[in-house]
Amino acid sequence: MKGFRTPAAASKKDQMRNIETELKNMQMSARISQMMTQQLMQSVKTMSDDMGAALNQLAVLQYNFNAVTKHLNIDAKTINDLANAQRLIDFNDGAAKQDVLDQMTDGTVVEANSTITITSTAADANGNDAGIFRSRLKLAECGVPDFITAMMGKTVGDKVEVKLSGLDHVVELLAVRNPPVAQVENATEATH
Repeated sequence: MKGFRTPAAASKKDQMRNIETELKNMQMSARISQMMTQQLMQSVKTMSDDMGAALNQLAVLQYNFNAVTKHLNIDAKTINDLANAQRLIDFNDGAAKQDVLDQMTDGTVVEANSTITITSTAADANGNDAGIFRSRLKLAECGVPDFITAMMGKTVGDKVEVKLSGLDHVVELLAVRNPPVAQVENATEATH
């Protein structure tokens, strides 16, 4: 009958040495964990301080806004309309500059490689407008397959209904820009 050789039992000295080593490792792990926790707490404190400062600035701006509207006897809707008009000017200027940099051309029909400008209307759960003011995006890179399908072949002024971020949006196409003709030809040649 064959037997199994059992390993020799560790001596008391070896057992103590192993326990001592494990204890030192645990102490080092505890120190590292404590240091990481301190760093995390410091980061959270810094973010909390920054958030507090931002909220204080918002409160000051809100008081200033209320004081100006009351002093000048202007209603909030008028100021909102003026702000949106300025936002639209800034958006259009920014988009036009980007079109020049990208050498984009005006398009009439949305294609797979088009960059489009859209706006939308949507209501949130409280009935408030949660639509998109303006957005300029490369259609192929938007990451919403239903939206891409809905926009393909559309022309400026067309509207589509699509779910975005859990809300039903009525999206209006405002502009279509296409890459330079040379880029399109190179992409076509590469696929053949």
